[in-house]
Amino acid sequence: MPEWLTDLNKLGSLSSILGLIVTLFLLYEARKIRNSFLRRARLPEVNRELSKSTSLLSENLKKWNSDKNPSLETFSTIKALLENIREKLPSDEKRKIDEYLSNLHPKKFWIINNPLSELTEDEAWSRYTELSGLVTSLQQLAKDSKWD
Repeated sequence: MPEWLTDLNKLGSLSSILGLIVTLFLLYEARKIRNSFLRRARLPEVNRELSKSTSLLSENLKKWNSDKNPSLETFSTIKALLENIREKLPSDEKRKIDEYLSNLHPKKFWIINNPLSELTEDEAWSRYTELSGLVTSLQQLAKDSKWD
């Protein structure tokens, strides 16, 4: 085989590897852009719903001694909202949501989730306080994303 042909073969292999690297980089960037647009569109809506649910939870927690079921239902709604928005968030906020969700259902014996129905009133208020901080963080992220 002529030498120039083997040089072209090496150049083709190098170009192929370089093309793969560029393709992977563009795929990563496209995904980041997609998540940014989803965050801009969905985060304000979810923040409004979370704020309403947080206010409702506060009202329901005041009536904990007479009936705790409305509070538990509100916690479930909040959990669903957080799980919905989780994938659209940057890694820091994902971590905060993961921590909150794992605290919402603490593990018994490190493997079994405690059901929400076993929450005490003090534990429920503690989770409400954590939620308030998380909602504030998400609201600030929505404001920041307007500048992206």
